[in-house]
This record gives sequence, C-alpha cells and structure tokens, in this order.
Amino acid sequence: MDTARPPTRPPAEPAGATPTPRAKAAKKDTKLVGPRAFKLLWDAHSVTGIVIGLGLFVIFYAGAFALYRGELHAWADPALRSAEVNLTIDQVAASVFADAPPAPGTDVSANWPMRERAFYFLRYETPVGDTTEVVTAGGNPATGERVDPTRQTRVSRSALSEILYRLHFFGQGGFWGEVVAGLIAVFLLFAVASGILIHLRKLPKDWHTFRPKRKLRDALADAHTVLGLIGLPFAAMYAITGTFLALLVVILGPSVIVLFDGDYQNALDLSAGFEMPAHEPSGDEAEMLSFAEYAASLPASWEGVATPTVMRVHGWGDANAIVEVFADNTPSATSLTARPHAVLKATTGEVLASNNAAVGNALGGTSAAIVNLHYARMGPGTPFAKVLYFWLALATAAVILTGNVLWVLVRRPKDPRATPKLHRVLARLTVGIGCGLVASIPVLFLTTAILPKTASLPTWENVAFFGTWAVLIAAALAWRTPVAAARWQLALAGVLSLLVPVANGAVTGA
Repeated sequence: MDTARPPTRPPAEPAGATPTPRAKAAKKDTKLVGPRAFKLLWDAHSVTGIVIGLGLFVIFYAGAFALYRGELHAWADPALRSAEVNLTIDQVAASVFADAPPAPGTDVSANWPMRERAFYFLRYETPVGDTTEVVTAGGNPATGERVDPTRQTRVSRSALSEILYRLHFFGQGGFWGEVVAGLIAVFLLFAVASGILIHLRKLPKDWHTFRPKRKLRDALADAHTVLGLIGLPFAAMYAITGTFLALLVVILGPSVIVLFDGDYQNALDLSAGFEMPAHEPSGDEAEMLSFAEYAASLPASWEGVATPTVMRVHGWGDANAIVEVFADNTPSATSLTARPHAVLKATTGEVLASNNAAVGNALGGTSAAIVNLHYARMGPGTPFAKVLYFWLALATAAVILTGNVLWVLVRRPKDPRATPKLHRVLARLTVGIGCGLVASIPVLFLTTAILPKTASLPTWENVAFFGTWAVLIAAALAWRTPVAAARWQLALAGVLSLLVPVANGAVTGA
C-alpha cells in the first residue's frame, strides 16, 4: 500500500535540448501505463489500503501467533506441556464411557492430539432419561489427567490460543466476521496487484533503498516499500488462500445448489474422491471394535504416509455402523495435496472406501494444498516454514501501519491545526488499534500465566485482552498527540512482553 502522492511529470525540456537523466528516468517510469492510468492506480491503491488497512493489520498480526496455535495450547496449560504419550485413545474412551456411555445409534467422535489440541478428545451423545445430552471430554496423554473442555475454549481450559486464532479471521463475529475477513482478503489481492504495477519499473532501486536516518516520512516510505516487496509473494498467497477459506461457504453454496441439487454430502464425497458408503441403521445391536483396531485396519498405502487424527463412528452400537477416518500427513510426507480419508465397517474393520493418502484427487488435492499453504504445513519443512511465515506476517503488518501513517503525513498541511478531522481520527485509530493490539497480547499471556486454571479463566482472558485493547484505543483517541500515544503504548508493550517469561517462570518454574 504505497500512500505517497504520485510523482508529477518533470518540466518540459527546451526545444533542441538533450534530455536530462531525470527526464529520461521519469519517462521510463511512466512508460508501463499512461499518466492518467498511473494516477488512478496510485489513488486506488492508496484508498484500498486505507479502507482495509487496520482490519488487515489485525489479521496478519494475530495470524503470526495463530501459526503456533498448538504450541500456545500447551503453553497456556502447564499440565499439557509434556510431549510424552503414556495413554492411548482407548484408555481415555474406556474411562469416559464408564461414566457416560454413548447413546445407541448416535455418532461418536474420537480425536488424537494434533496441531490445535494437546490431548485426546471425545464428543458424543449420552442417554439422559428420555433425551440425550452432548458429552465433551478428554485426557492428557502424558499424565492421564481428565480434561473437560468447555464450549467456549473448545479444546483446553485456557482460551488464549483460541482468542488469537479466531481474531485472525474475526471469528468472534461469527459467520459475518469471517465474511468481512474474506472480503478484506479480496481487496488485499487488488492492493498487491496495483502495488506491483506502480513499482514495477523501480523494483531494482526500491528493493535496496532504505534511509532510516532521513526524516520520518522518507524512512517510513522506504520501510513500507522494502518490506512490501520482500513480503509480496507471501501477501499474494495469503490473499488467495484467505479468500478461499473465509468465503468457502459463500462460494460453495451456489455451486452445491446448482451442481449437486443442494446435497452437501455429495460435494464432500467428490472432494474426498469417493462416495460415502450407504449405512442405514439395521436396529440390531453389535459390538464396536477398539479405535486401535480401526487404526490397524487402514489401507497399507497409508503406512508411513498418514497418521489418523479423527475417527467418527456413525451409528454407534449398530450392526451397520461405519467409521470415518480422517488423517494428517506424517512429518516425513512431502505432498501438499494429500487429504487422507477412509471409511471402515465398524464391526469388522473392513475398508469400505479410501482415497490415495499420498496424492489425493484433483478437487480434494487442490483444497488440501490451499489449507496446507495457509497453515504452513510443509511436511519436514513445517518448523522452518512457521518461522518464515511468522516474520513475514510481522513484516506485512508493519507495511500496513507504515502505509496508514504515510497517508496522513503526505496530506498534512503546513499548519497542523488545519489537518482534517478524518485524518486526525485515522492517525489515532492507527495508534490505538495497531500499538494497542501489540500491548494487549502480552496482557493476555500474563493473565493466562498468572491466574489459576479454573472454569472462569477463559472469561478473565477475554476481559483482560479485549478490555485492555479498548482502553488503549480510547486513550489514543484522547491523548495529546498520536505520536506521544504511540511512544508510550509501544514502551508499555515492550515492558509487558518482557514480563511474560518472568511470570511463566515464577508460576511454573520453567
């Protein structure tokens, strides 16, 4: 988002004079498109950046932390930090089923420890009188401790990682929040494309021009351009994959209605590469196999390629029950397009349907590649990819904030008191939302580290995070100058961030 004003055309050279180097450069720079088109591109790029800028900053800054969602789950609850596995899913299930057995004919979902979850997790319905109620329970694979996640945290007793993950796509706003995030991703793609056209002729020069000792406007402009060029492929990739993920329901809905007569299951089957086998309940009771036996019955082609993460038994206790198995690629797998999926007969373990775990089909493989790219799931290269994504996300967030500041600076009149009210509000919102978020996240970490892991912890985490952010936004709007507000808010963020490992060590000894 380049927010400086477009360069004006240099004065005409006298007749017969030899063109100066500056005139030659200007002529060369505007040769790609005409002057009118160049100005329109410049204005459209600037306005697009201002409209989506603050929302885009939140998406990328929160997204940098969301990359480590699984690690944050474990950090937030010291009882889940151990990587040891001394407990099996069947041991957890036996303990949970003894207290509340599944209702016959219902679905039972069993989840292994995975990216966003540090423990085994079971979800099913149990009979209560003439009705049923949903049971959600889990167990720590290292200690065997019973874990009962609430609906609010979804996967642990702390909401820290869930707050940051959902903030990345405005998930706190529900369906419409995700739609807004998807539309922002669409406009990001336009901002990236227009920025390329604006800077294409000057890329070699802009790539290495950085003058931090010059006046603030020049330093910010250089940082905006250099960081924007470095993160260009990253931003474009996230614009495309983010649009797909956030607007999937909006995009898929009309297609399902037109092509599949509204049958979503048919569309999902096509994505998996096979049709779901029929499994009408028979009404006859039957013994279900253990989850370990289902894992042992998976196709031989899955060995060393896929690891089961979710098993869903449809029709628990019925003779015609089936088991859907979803899996992740193993750390050694190198395919971005694999989406392992199989269906077994629940009473015998017989494989009824399965796709190629190492390859996947065209539709499923495409969607799997988009998901894997977005979440930095790169097989053996995942740890490196996460680090790279993290720093590129922070760089992109910096590009957005510097763009907002530049937009205000280049339009500031000689007399600061004559600055339009809209520009003053934008400057203060940039400080409050941008610097405020940077300071509010360590407050969230400190709240998680210090408070006991009780049922009320998620509530206090939400209050501490969003409450601090709201206070800092209000302070930025009321402070004497936005520059002064930015300085003390960034200083506060630095101090709070340094206190996080201190608090963690004081509470846990780690």
